[in-house]
Amino acid sequence: MTTLSVVAIRLTRVSIPLTMVHAGSMYVIQKTERTVVELGLENGVTGLGETWGTPDVYALAQRFAKDWLGKDALDRFALRDSLGRTSYDNRFGRNGLATFAGLDLAAWDAAARSLKMSLAELIGARKRESINVVSTLPAAILPKTVTRQELTAHLDVLANTKRVVDFALAQVRNSGFRSFKLKSAAYSPEWDWKLLNELRDAMPAARIRFDPNANYGPATAIDLCRRLDPLGLEFFEDPTGELEGIARLKAAVKTPVATNMWVVRDEHLVPAIRRRAVDVVLGDLFMWGGIDAWRRMARVTHAYGLKPALHSVYETGIATVANLHLASALAEVEYPNDSGLHFLASDVLAEPQEVKGGAMKLPAGPGLGVTLDRTKLEKVTLETAEIRL
Repeated sequence: MTTLSVVAIRLTRVSIPLTMVHAGSMYVIQKTERTVVELGLENGVTGLGETWGTPDVYALAQRFAKDWLGKDALDRFALRDSLGRTSYDNRFGRNGLATFAGLDLAAWDAAARSLKMSLAELIGARKRESINVVSTLPAAILPKTVTRQELTAHLDVLANTKRVVDFALAQVRNSGFRSFKLKSAAYSPEWDWKLLNELRDAMPAARIRFDPNANYGPATAIDLCRRLDPLGLEFFEDPTGELEGIARLKAAVKTPVATNMWVVRDEHLVPAIRRRAVDVVLGDLFMWGGIDAWRRMARVTHAYGLKPALHSVYETGIATVANLHLASALAEVEYPNDSGLHFLASDVLAEPQEVKGGAMKLPAGPGLGVTLDRTKLEKVTLETAEIRL
């Protein structure tokens, strides 16, 4: 045992309401579920992490946590044994990567706190104190969650696009957002074309991403994206499915093409680079399986002329701040970070993580630089498990 040995891991599965209805091609939701990780060391330091909040991931986190007890928080290879040293060894698929990433984040945080370094410094360097962030725009503005049939009926009324434009302008007024991601229901190309033109007219200087989550077929996506080319969007994010479909689309348009769905493992990088399939790898910390994997991806993509960027969904302040540290530490990251924290009705941190002027500040202090608010956490808790030596 060393002073950095893991002696306890507490897992708390939470459900947090959203202040708006997220409508897209994959789901219509008004809550997010996450698993908060508290990792205690022999020296008394506790690190924070989080991951997905599905029952499967929560159960897998308990299994991994038992394997981590007694291991050194800085021993990256020993900690990864629970998952497997290679993709071939990973028996748990995407859930395993996300589970490992959540525990891994807590280990990085605990180690950085113990060394009295910020997480960005431990990753590489603290290069930036302020990171621009992206505001999600739902495919439609709805008063409550609806069925797919109800959503498509709403999209059939093209006059409803104005509600999304008004929503976007409210984000500019409230938080100074300059970057946006429009989620598409991938139902009506005419709705998407009209809405994106209206967003560009309303915000001529804004950076706008368009994300149908690969639910348009290649032919439809190519036709729509060609029509959208003159708008000068930041990028098309997963406009269609599979690497080959995206490569065909990229060859047909001028706007950069990004993915967070088809390049999500080390072994995906070589075919994507050879095929010239994308311009941007929008990497998700949890889908990639933690900080080491994300940092490696960023350096490889940058070396081959691609650009890495940080993907996010509706995460608590813990993962949101972790992404800020990654963006600060890695010079390869040029694009604004995805962020959905501002749409959570509450957070689990004691310190408010505000968006001002379209950016978020890197917290001061060692590790992540944030503290857990136990009262806030208890209010959103679904279940808790504690694993100790």
